[in-house]
Amino acid sequence: MRPQYNHTLTWSTTRITVLEYCNKKYYFNYYPHSLKPINEDIWLTTLMLKNLKSMDMRVGEKTHHLLSDYLNALKKWDLDEEAIQTFKDRVVDEMRKEFEISKTRDYTTYDRDKKFWLSEHYYGEDVDAKLEEVIEKVLHNLDVFLKSDRNEKVQHYFKTAKTVFVERPREKDFDSMKLNLSSLPELKNLNVMAAPDFGVVFSDNKYLIIDWKTWQEKIDTDWTSDQLKIYALKTLLKSKIDIDTVEIEWYEVYLPSLNKIGSRIEKIDIDHIIQKLKDDMEYQKQFLVDGDIVMNEPLSHDHFPRTTSAKKCASCTFRKVCGDLKNIE
Repeated sequence: MRPQYNHTLTWSTTRITVLEYCNKKYYFNYYPHSLKPINEDIWLTTLMLKNLKSMDMRVGEKTHHLLSDYLNALKKWDLDEEAIQTFKDRVVDEMRKEFEISKTRDYTTYDRDKKFWLSEHYYGEDVDAKLEEVIEKVLHNLDVFLKSDRNEKVQHYFKTAKTVFVERPREKDFDSMKLNLSSLPELKNLNVMAAPDFGVVFSDNKYLIIDWKTWQEKIDTDWTSDQLKIYALKTLLKSKIDIDTVEIEWYEVYLPSLNKIGSRIEKIDIDHIIQKLKDDMEYQKQFLVDGDIVMNEPLSHDHFPRTTSAKKCASCTFRKVCGDLKNIE
């Protein structure tokens, strides 16, 4: 009996990056249930590995949580130092508790109701000394934001802009994240979801999009990320407006440096991202039965070749199951 897939093919910048990085990693990450009839142990272990996160990834995740907590509260009322400290204490408490859960949990059994684990613990690394360092990085990211002119600008937007959007990463609203692609016939069955970290509607024809970043900074100031283009496309489709009649500015703001890159979205950016969606959809279809993105059923695992890079394999989250599957292929 073939596994059932409950959604159409999804596009995201992360998903395409993984596919280009290693076809087999893409298979493990997005089609783990197809492993169940092959080998149940590999299937369950893959489900576990799919939910692993590194401690460095947690810095970004918890920074977004903390910044969102602060900004969403700031939309409603003025905050004093005591209130801000409450948000900090909450995140610190979460990180310490989750670390202990990850450290002491049983990694021999998959538990679908407990999906938080650290990859370092799964692979037996001693990272106790790194916990406080990670916590300090998260708190420092908020502190530098609080003291910056970026914080003052955000508070000004709350008072003067028509609408201000602050993402709530703790509670994903997938319905509101979905792009309505019905006006683009070639893409109407493709599932694309996106929500910026921070958005401002100044008027019917002036918008601002901001993404907070905690990873390595990009130097090329003429570069516009596909993710920002997706946010802009969503704005246009949702408001049923044309790029020639509006001004959409975007910025990636890096923490803790608060350096930024950004510019205005142009028609060429929108044309590019629409074409990229089409091209990437065709690329992904090669790995689906009958190329059917609605059924979204993957071909057998041997149609997903491994990367030839030993360096990529050495650091891959799925290296355990990849080796196990290779032994039975």
